[in-house]
Amino acid sequence: MRATLNRVQTAPLGKIRTSPQYQKSTCSDYSITVIQLRKTIKPVLSLTVAILATAYNLPCLAQTVSPQDTAQTPIPVPSPSSTPTNGAVPSTDIVPALPGMPVPVPELAPNSAPRRTLIPAPTPATPTEDTYILGPGDQIGLDIFDVPEFSGPNGNFVVLVDGSISLPWIGRVLVQGLTLEQAADVLTRAYAPFIRDPLITVNLRGARTLRVSVVGEVKRPGSYIISPQGQTNQILVGDAGLANGGAATQWPTITQAIQSAGGITQLANLRQIQIRRPLPDGSEQLVDLNLWELLRTGRINQDITLRDRDTLIIPKAETINSDEALLLGSASFAPETIQVNVVGEVGAPGTIEVSPNTSLNQALLSAGGFDRRRARRSRVDLVRLNTDGTAVRRTVAVDLAAGINEETNPSLREGDTIIVGRSGLTGFRDFLDDVFGPINNVINGVTDIFN
Repeated sequence: MRATLNRVQTAPLGKIRTSPQYQKSTCSDYSITVIQLRKTIKPVLSLTVAILATAYNLPCLAQTVSPQDTAQTPIPVPSPSSTPTNGAVPSTDIVPALPGMPVPVPELAPNSAPRRTLIPAPTPATPTEDTYILGPGDQIGLDIFDVPEFSGPNGNFVVLVDGSISLPWIGRVLVQGLTLEQAADVLTRAYAPFIRDPLITVNLRGARTLRVSVVGEVKRPGSYIISPQGQTNQILVGDAGLANGGAATQWPTITQAIQSAGGITQLANLRQIQIRRPLPDGSEQLVDLNLWELLRTGRINQDITLRDRDTLIIPKAETINSDEALLLGSASFAPETIQVNVVGEVGAPGTIEVSPNTSLNQALLSAGGFDRRRARRSRVDLVRLNTDGTAVRRTVAVDLAAGINEETNPSLREGDTIIVGRSGLTGFRDFLDDVFGPINNVINGVTDIFN
């Protein structure tokens, strides 16, 4: 007791002074220190785990939304009473996700079965004259930046007969009636819940065959199936220019369709060509074109590309001069050959094939030229058939030294007939042969008997 009291120093009244070794509590200090360490180490450990997960995973997983984030933003599923705006029936096909990739689970009503639905596409905008519209049979390619699993060879998809494509994670997406740029925008919004800030490039790697109709002033009007050639330009979301320096598109053009129909006739009115183009909403778009500007000034924008179910109408010209006919015959979409008939006193009478805009003199030479003993070389008759079934016959004064002109050396058309008559002396000889021929035959017969 005395030893304890000796350690107590004298203090003022109301205060007790203790020894320094008793002023702190070792137990309480240890508890406080442990609590502080726990508060400090916990965020450090969380940050370390996140950094290690990011470092050891693939680059595409680094930008993938975490399951917690995905669970907070489920894919909206339409109610049973709602119907997609495009009228498509919801699909029950399940597209498996890649291993290791988080797949969000949509929030469903109680006692309801999980299902996948077609993602409705936006209302297609009215296409311009030269805008490609996607449809069943098209082969499209996706390139998602920093996601090689869905890019390059892994990004090839075919538009199905219902106008949709089946994609990983999101199922079926309707793209029929959309342009490439619109389809890229739809896919960007569809992948937004799975990939942070997706950058998607859409290109057309294989176009479907097109069925077009060509009517009017062509050699073989009717319906034709034309296959596109080449690759389209890649269209990048948010960029109206070319991506990666893509090459120009080689779609079937008006001139190619005319060539498939055998070429134009020489009565075609190229100034008032019309295209009837059905639109996705059921309406019809009329496009007026002037191919004469293409021939005269080289305006290539008049030779636009065709779309599936287009109808190309080439009207008949009321009048056409020889200069225009000459230019039409030399056009790339004119027929390669035409058939004309050369009869009468020529070396090889019959039907011959000549190039369009062949002159009368050239046709005569192709048929062997005049028969020097019998032909009348000063003039010939030209018979031309009209489209209404009538025929026009006129006499043309032949001048072998003249160039192409309507008076003495006109250019020929399909089905023209050239008649080369007999000379006057040849006609007289033939008359004598007709009159005295039988008598000569009798005299010759009697002479043969006596001989």
